[in-house]
Amino acid sequence: MVDMTDFVVTVSLTSAEEVALLATVVDAFIGQAIGRSRQVAEAPDVMVQTEFNSSGEVSKKLIFQDRSWASDFVDFWEREKLQAAQT
Repeated sequence: MVDMTDFVVTVSLTSAEEVALLATVVDAFIGQAIGRSRQVAEAPDVMVQTEFNSSGEVSKKLIFQDRSWASDFVDFWEREKLQAAQT
């Protein structure tokens, strides 16, 4: 049996627009990963969970099976969030 380690990225979201942006960015990230490798089997596995804190703020946990995919996603998210803020 192989012991799997999860790599969790938590993204705090402050508006409905950020929630929608995150969904779009996750889809784009997976699409780019598939496009680079040309094999769906090599795309990152990612699970998204929604959490609410006691004051009702929402955050998303993105759970990856590989540290490099988690790190790549954080970079991609930051770039896309910055670009969206400039438009």
